[in-house]
Amino acid sequence: MKKILALSILAVTAASCSKFLDEDPTAHLSTSTYYKTAADAEAAVNAVYAAMRPQNFFALDTRIAVGDIMSDDAEKGGGGASDVAEMQQLKLFTTKPDNSYVQGAWQYNYHGVYLANLVLDKVPAIDMNQQEKQHILAQAYFLRAYFNLQLVQLFGNVPLITKPLETGEYNQLQVTPDKVWAQIESDADSAILFLPKASDLTADQQGKATIGAAQSLLLYAYMWQKKWTQAQQTGDAIITSGQYSPSGDYAKLFTTAGEFNPGSIFEINMANIPGKGVGSNINLWENARNTWGYGFVTPTQDLVNAFEKGDPRLKATVIANGDVLSDGSVANTTTSQTGYWNKKYWLPAAEIPFNAGGSVADGPTNERIFRLEVVKLWTAEAALHNGDAAHATKLVNEVRLRARTSGGNTDMSILPDYTTVTLDNVYHEMRVETALGDHLRFFELVRTGKAATTLPGYTDGVNNYLPIPLREIQLSNGKLVQNHGY
Repeated sequence: MKKILALSILAVTAASCSKFLDEDPTAHLSTSTYYKTAADAEAAVNAVYAAMRPQNFFALDTRIAVGDIMSDDAEKGGGGASDVAEMQQLKLFTTKPDNSYVQGAWQYNYHGVYLANLVLDKVPAIDMNQQEKQHILAQAYFLRAYFNLQLVQLFGNVPLITKPLETGEYNQLQVTPDKVWAQIESDADSAILFLPKASDLTADQQGKATIGAAQSLLLYAYMWQKKWTQAQQTGDAIITSGQYSPSGDYAKLFTTAGEFNPGSIFEINMANIPGKGVGSNINLWENARNTWGYGFVTPTQDLVNAFEKGDPRLKATVIANGDVLSDGSVANTTTSQTGYWNKKYWLPAAEIPFNAGGSVADGPTNERIFRLEVVKLWTAEAALHNGDAAHATKLVNEVRLRARTSGGNTDMSILPDYTTVTLDNVYHEMRVETALGDHLRFFELVRTGKAATTLPGYTDGVNNYLPIPLREIQLSNGKLVQNHGY
């Protein structure tokens, strides 16, 4: 599928932002030349989208390093324990405050907040079409909520920044998570008012925020806060909106051909466009070490065992030794730490970036952020908490039906419908549905209170969050307080 990405010269700032709250907001953007026209406003919001996909593994995917490697779904992989030792710290829950992944997660998410705040501060004064202005501001609200969601999930008590900071304001105090969640809810609500429906997006707008994307973010925020009534109402609104339908064959869901499918709600757009820096290096990091990749994020036997017999999602998630892949190659997993490779970032030979004119870091695989089946499972969980087991069962069975009819399967006896689902059934379905592609497993274990009994080395009350980066504490002159246990 051809991908059209929103590019801006403003996006280069993502690579040069080296610290939080101690840089001049005018260092990268000249307010004397920008924020004057409608085109400037569009370029500014495009820069916020660009901040979601930095070509820097420390940033892009602390989501993966935390969501997958810190969970029971994957081992670190690579060339052994000493290969990227800081990632092994994350896996073993021995992370130090000077860990580069910790710094990257803080730095890039706050850079996204900074860019969103510039849009929200500067665009209102631009003389332009009011409807277009409202749409741009709505996107900025959604994106700021997204970056703040990453920050509160990863760090807990964080500074809440809602405007571009002036000289002397850079060292901000932390606030408690409830205040961050409240801001996320407010921003998502503001976004919903003026974002388009998914069906209103044109082909060149794929990857832009929609009402469904903002509602999904709001749903996820409600789930973290155990606001079950609001969560079920929001999830049902997405499901019944008429904007989304089942994602189709799960075997194709995480391929480039499966991007922006009918069940896709929000994806971070990646593409192999040589010289533009708009691809993903996750393909490089997660492809087989004995081919062209680095071999990180290797599926565990525990994950493999979690799939029910015959579940087509297993073959779409895990590559086993001897598997014949879609390009005709035969998988060799003998150099994998676990004996398996991750299928969801595997690329056929024709799509390997340097075979298609790009560099190794120009991977084309989009990051799936919100999709219909995950929304259904969150809504089912909320419904169970609300005493609505019948509705929860219906939603989970719909997800299983889509899986049952995937991958060319003709045995309709697999993945039978539940009579009445339990929370454990929902948690199981979430694991096998999202493993190693949605990067949710660690966060879901923490959110549902299952991490301490599932993950060796995890200490509740400590490992719920990463440490505040040491460098940021030093730069704050003591205003930032380290998380408990670090």
